[in-house]
Amino acid sequence: MVPIRATATKTILSAAKSVLALSSFIGDRQLPRCSGFLIEWDAARKEGIVVTSADLICSSKSMDDWSGKDVHCRNAKVYVHLLDNTTVEGCLIYFQTDYNLAFFKISVDQHLQLLHLLNQRLEYAQAVFLLGRDESLYLGIGHGRVLCCDPNLANRHHYMNVDGTAPECVTGGPAIDYNGEVVGMASLYARQAIIPSFIIFKCWHFWKRFNCIPRPHLGLKFSSIKFRSVPQIDKISRDCKIEDGLIVQEVSEESIAEGLGVRIGDIVTSFNGECISDTVELESMLLSMSEAHFDQGNRLNSKMNINIGVFHMSNRAQRDIALSVNVSDKGEVVLRRSYLVNPPSGQELPVPPCRGNSTLAMLLKDVSL
Repeated sequence: MVPIRATATKTILSAAKSVLALSSFIGDRQLPRCSGFLIEWDAARKEGIVVTSADLICSSKSMDDWSGKDVHCRNAKVYVHLLDNTTVEGCLIYFQTDYNLAFFKISVDQHLQLLHLLNQRLEYAQAVFLLGRDESLYLGIGHGRVLCCDPNLANRHHYMNVDGTAPECVTGGPAIDYNGEVVGMASLYARQAIIPSFIIFKCWHFWKRFNCIPRPHLGLKFSSIKFRSVPQIDKISRDCKIEDGLIVQEVSEESIAEGLGVRIGDIVTSFNGECISDTVELESMLLSMSEAHFDQGNRLNSKMNINIGVFHMSNRAQRDIALSVNVSDKGEVVLRRSYLVNPPSGQELPVPPCRGNSTLAMLLKDVSL
């Protein structure tokens, strides 16, 4: 264990030279503190781009990322605390609430170290270190492995959960591998999870091309078949003849998907003819689709056509559906339709459109969706 510890220590100390502390204020009120790290550095101009969590400028945080109730303050004063105990003001370039990212420009009269941001998939079960700094610049370190599971239903699709423990200050800081390369950004507000580095890379690349980071709003939440237990996957395979895909966990009220008959418990087997195995893979695909959409001359708040293959649990039927969805850089809101228990006199109680959920629950017996 001694050589392993020595190697890990060297890797962490090297990466730590790039980990910064950030604070933010609205007047005299301090907002959440976060860490951050450089993703670009212009040595000639001595200007850099710091990426961190959009939670840094969040004045009111909901327990559900999809609720639309988070309040972000773009006029917040942000300070970046450098390792020599000096402080510079961070100029907000852009923040994106769906991917929970914020980018700030800083100007400093010193050289800052850049970490290598990997543009490749983060593997499940991979070991990572989560790094951050508290208000006194003390280095916070977490360690764990990427869990083979879906993100919490209240969290966005692009998160990957990590086991172990970490201090709160790592939020917004880099998650690195044993080679010291950045594989993601830490977020304790998402129940100890990380945003994969290739998602951050794609988002930043998109912003540099189009000054925004859009995302198609599907009006759906998903979980992955592949993260079910082996007996459950076997039962879905035998009864539905499906071995991979995404299970619909929520259908937003008045969404295009709801109007076309997609229900909780249905299984989406393909997007534009391509099978998607997990929600992180889905978010990567949506970013690529958005870039292609913009390359065709489209812009924010335009419509994008996405063809999805859906297996309906209510009648065990497979069909293809064409969704015409909005492309926006605002955080998507997914709220399940609510129904009155006791309707007003003379009105009939509508039937909730979620029979597929109970059908799938019966199929898996002991599975709670």
